[in-house]
Amino acid sequence: MAFSDFEGSPGAPRSEILHVELPAATSPEVQRAAQIALNKAVRILGPALLQDADRLAALIVGLATPTSNLVKQRVERRRVISTLTVETEWISALELQETVDGHPRVVADWKRRGRIFGVTGPDGKDLFPAYQFDGAMRPLPVVADILKRFGPVSDPWPLIAWFHTPNMWLVRHDDRDRRYVAPKNFLHDAGALRFALQLRDRKAEALDIRPPPAP
Repeated sequence: MAFSDFEGSPGAPRSEILHVELPAATSPEVQRAAQIALNKAVRILGPALLQDADRLAALIVGLATPTSNLVKQRVERRRVISTLTVETEWISALELQETVDGHPRVVADWKRRGRIFGVTGPDGKDLFPAYQFDGAMRPLPVVADILKRFGPVSDPWPLIAWFHTPNMWLVRHDDRDRRYVAPKNFLHDAGALRFALQLRDRKAEALDIRPPPAP
């Protein structure tokens, strides 16, 4: 971060006095909210903040105010998550374990090995979309292929949204209307799913929005 001169004539309009360099992936709304909060901190504390990082951190927590665009983004995210939550059939780790009559760690092992994916429920326990399992509640092999293609994800909801959203590359041959089908309803055709993922990766590469390589 870079600081400009704190001095100024009394009553003179204040320009931006603190510039913060955030990671490139940070959204403009987050950058602006952080910029506003830190500039408030500079005006209140002055040069003393350079010697008191704890005071600065505490002040930021109290002064950071999200911009309207950031709020809209978070509201839209919650709306999408709410829709996905309602429209997805979920199964808990305990239900899976009881169904397959397996070791208590069997479900955790599936997850660790990238064979299944899930989210954390309101009670802190894992919930898994039911469509990734076969009739015997065993992981479908194609799911592991898809997860490998996506790579490590810190937020599972975009992945769930991909499974849930009708895909223009997935169309049933016997459908005269050529309606798009969501990947979660096309898990019987591993080849078509791999093709759809390849096209997705090519589009991301063309737009230069490829995810960073896995560590």
